[in-house]
Amino acid sequence: MTARLIRFLTLVLRLVPPLAWWALAGLVFSILNEGFHQELWPNTPAARPVFISLLLSCLMALPWVAAHIAWHLSGALESFFWKSVWRFVALAGYVGATLASGGGLVAQGFMWHEWLTAH
Repeated sequence: MTARLIRFLTLVLRLVPPLAWWALAGLVFSILNEGFHQELWPNTPAARPVFISLLLSCLMALPWVAAHIAWHLSGALESFFWKSVWRFVALAGYVGATLASGGGLVAQGFMWHEWLTAH
Protein backbone atom coordinates (compact mmCIF):
# COMPACT_ATOMS: atom_id res chain seq x y z
CA MET A 1 0.00 0.00 0.00
CA THR A 2 2.73 2.48 0.93
CA ALA A 3 4.82 1.61 -2.11
CA ARG A 4 1.84 2.25 -4.41
CA LEU A 5 1.19 5.59 -2.76
CA ILE A 6 4.84 6.60 -3.12
CA ARG A 7 4.80 5.56 -6.79
CA PHE A 8 1.65 7.62 -7.34
CA LEU A 9 3.14 10.67 -5.62
CA THR A 10 6.35 10.46 -7.65
CA LEU A 11 4.26 10.24 -10.82
CA VAL A 12 2.28 13.33 -9.80
CA LEU A 13 5.43 15.26 -8.89
CA ARG A 14 6.97 14.41 -12.26
CA LEU A 15 3.87 15.80 -13.98
CA VAL A 16 3.88 19.13 -12.12
CA PRO A 17 4.79 21.85 -14.63
CA PRO A 18 7.24 24.64 -13.76
CA LEU A 19 4.35 27.13 -13.81
CA ALA A 20 3.04 25.54 -10.60
CA TRP A 21 6.29 26.22 -8.77
CA TRP A 22 6.39 29.79 -10.11
CA ALA A 23 2.79 30.35 -9.02
CA LEU A 24 3.51 29.01 -5.53
CA ALA A 25 6.66 31.16 -5.27
CA GLY A 26 4.72 34.23 -6.41
CA LEU A 27 2.02 33.40 -3.89
CA VAL A 28 4.50 33.23 -1.00
CA PHE A 29 6.28 36.38 -2.23
CA SER A 30 3.06 38.38 -2.48
CA ILE A 31 1.75 37.16 0.88
CA LEU A 32 4.99 38.17 2.60
CA ASN A 33 5.06 41.58 0.90
CA GLU A 34 1.38 42.17 1.64
CA GLY A 35 1.85 41.19 5.26
CA PHE A 36 4.81 43.50 5.77
CA HIS A 37 3.88 46.29 3.35
CA GLN A 38 4.10 48.99 6.04
CA GLU A 39 7.64 47.98 6.97
CA LEU A 40 8.94 47.21 3.47
CA TRP A 41 7.11 49.80 1.36
CA PRO A 42 6.22 52.75 3.67
CA ASN A 43 6.66 55.41 0.95
CA THR A 44 5.10 53.45 -1.92
CA PRO A 45 1.30 53.49 -1.68
CA ALA A 46 0.93 51.57 -4.96
CA ALA A 47 2.81 48.56 -3.58
CA ARG A 48 -0.20 47.14 -1.76
CA PRO A 49 -2.55 46.83 -4.77
CA VAL A 50 0.31 45.51 -6.90
CA PHE A 51 1.01 42.70 -4.45
CA ILE A 52 -2.69 41.97 -4.03
CA SER A 53 -2.93 41.69 -7.83
CA LEU A 54 0.07 39.35 -7.85
CA LEU A 55 -1.58 37.28 -5.11
CA LEU A 56 -4.85 37.03 -7.05
CA SER A 57 -3.03 36.21 -10.29
CA CYS A 58 -1.09 33.40 -8.64
CA LEU A 59 -4.27 32.08 -7.05
CA MET A 60 -5.99 32.15 -10.45
CA ALA A 61 -3.16 30.13 -12.02
CA LEU A 62 -3.32 27.28 -9.50
CA PRO A 63 -6.68 25.74 -10.61
CA TRP A 64 -5.46 25.72 -14.23
CA VAL A 65 -2.27 23.95 -13.18
CA ALA A 66 -4.21 21.42 -11.08
CA ALA A 67 -6.51 20.61 -14.00
CA HIS A 68 -3.48 20.30 -16.29
CA ILE A 69 -1.84 17.86 -13.88
CA ALA A 70 -5.05 15.80 -13.62
CA TRP A 71 -5.34 15.59 -17.42
CA HIS A 72 -1.75 14.44 -17.84
CA LEU A 73 -2.10 12.05 -14.92
CA SER A 74 -5.02 10.38 -16.69
CA GLY A 75 -2.78 9.78 -19.70
CA ALA A 76 -0.13 8.13 -17.55
CA LEU A 77 -2.48 5.59 -15.95
CA GLU A 78 -3.33 2.19 -17.40
CA SER A 79 -6.69 1.41 -15.79
CA PHE A 80 -9.70 2.56 -17.82
CA PHE A 81 -11.64 3.38 -14.64
CA TRP A 82 -8.93 5.60 -13.13
CA LYS A 83 -8.23 7.19 -16.51
CA SER A 84 -11.91 8.13 -16.78
CA VAL A 85 -12.04 9.42 -13.20
CA TRP A 86 -9.00 11.66 -13.68
CA ARG A 87 -10.28 12.94 -17.05
CA PHE A 88 -13.58 13.87 -15.38
CA VAL A 89 -11.67 15.57 -12.55
CA ALA A 90 -9.60 17.47 -15.12
CA LEU A 91 -12.67 18.62 -17.05
CA ALA A 92 -14.37 19.72 -13.83
CA GLY A 93 -11.13 21.47 -12.89
CA TYR A 94 -11.04 23.37 -16.17
CA VAL A 95 -14.64 24.51 -15.68
CA GLY A 96 -13.85 25.57 -12.12
CA ALA A 97 -10.68 27.33 -13.24
CA THR A 98 -12.64 29.27 -15.85
CA LEU A 99 -15.18 30.41 -13.26
CA ALA A 100 -12.49 31.24 -10.70
CA SER A 101 -10.46 33.20 -13.25
CA GLY A 102 -13.50 35.20 -14.28
CA GLY A 103 -14.27 36.02 -10.67
CA GLY A 104 -10.65 36.90 -9.99
CA LEU A 105 -10.46 39.24 -12.96
CA VAL A 106 -13.66 41.00 -11.88
CA ALA A 107 -12.31 41.31 -8.33
CA GLN A 108 -9.04 42.78 -9.61
CA GLY A 109 -10.94 45.22 -11.79
CA PHE A 110 -13.03 46.44 -8.86
CA MET A 111 -9.96 46.66 -6.62
CA TRP A 112 -8.00 48.74 -9.14
CA HIS A 113 -11.02 50.94 -9.89
CA GLU A 114 -11.50 51.64 -6.19
CA TRP A 115 -7.80 52.32 -5.66
CA LEU A 116 -7.45 54.59 -8.71
CA THR A 117 -10.52 56.65 -7.82
CA ALA A 118 -9.30 57.06 -4.22
CA HIS A 119 -5.85 58.28 -5.30
